[in-house]
Amino acid sequence: MNPRQRDIRIALVALAALIASVEAAAAQGQPQSSDIPKSENTGPQDPRSTGSVGRSDEPLSDKLNSTGGVIRPPSDIAPDMTVRPPVPEPGTTPVIPPPGSPGGDQSIQPKG
Repeated sequence: MNPRQRDIRIALVALAALIASVEAAAAQGQPQSSDIPKSENTGPQDPRSTGSVGRSDEPLSDKLNSTGGVIRPPSDIAPDMTVRPPVPEPGTTPVIPPPGSPGGDQSIQPKG
C-alpha cells in the first residue's frame, strides 16, 4: 500500500468516527417520548412542584407580611407528620465560654 492510499484510509476512518460521534450526541439531545399516559389527577400534588397548587396573584412579600413571616404548608399534605415544637425554657441552653476567657479553659491560648 502506498502512502497516499494509507492517508486516504486514515482520513476515511477519522471521518466515520466523527460522523458516529455526532450521531450519538444528537441522539442524546433528543427527548425520548413516553408511552405511559399521564392522568390529570393522581392525588395530592407535591407543593414543591411547578404546578399551580397554593398559587395566588398576591406578591410573596405581602403574603409574608400577613402571616408574620411564616410560610405554612397546606394542612392536607401530611397531617400525621405534624409535630409541635418544644416550648423553650430559659436557662436550658448551656453557654460555653471560649478558651482563654474567664470561665473557659485557661490552658488554651487563642491566636492573636
